[in-house]
Amino acid sequence: MRAPQLTLLLCLALPILAGCQLALPGRADKAAAAQANPITLGAVQVTSLDAPKAQNAPAPLTAPAAVPQAAPTAPAPSAEPVAAQAASAPPEVPSIPVTPQALECKSTGGVWGRVGDTVAFSCFRQTRDAGKSCRRQTDCETECLARSRTCAPITPMIGCNPVLQSDGREVTLCID
Repeated sequence: MRAPQLTLLLCLALPILAGCQLALPGRADKAAAAQANPITLGAVQVTSLDAPKAQNAPAPLTAPAAVPQAAPTAPAPSAEPVAAQAASAPPEVPSIPVTPQALECKSTGGVWGRVGDTVAFSCFRQTRDAGKSCRRQTDCETECLARSRTCAPITPMIGCNPVLQSDGREVTLCID
């Protein structure tokens, strides 16, 4: 390095280093130690893991020789108002509508379900050759997946999926 560059580097580094303080053992003063912790907003308390046991510590549990079985009792009525119980109950999940298409789908072994995040529904069916090795679309009942070179497990394949065409070329098939 040339002298002007070294001088410039030192001029830039000195103000930065002047703002640093080394935390050496024995240099921390008591006032700094008692400062409020910015995370917990209180003074940090330091305790030893080897603290003496409390006088009222519970005795260690031991298994009794025989435990008598108590007779089952009816649950006590709740003192909580019915409105509060209803508010704390999980919300009801809307059921999937039963349409003629849904009934037909279920009767042929399909699963009637929502298509992604849309309001549309479709019949999803397992393919007969799911997981079978393939090199082109004609090797499969529906689609030959390009990444795994296996036949698609379900139909329709919703979303964008890389598939192999009948001539073996890879394309991206998008079904909404």
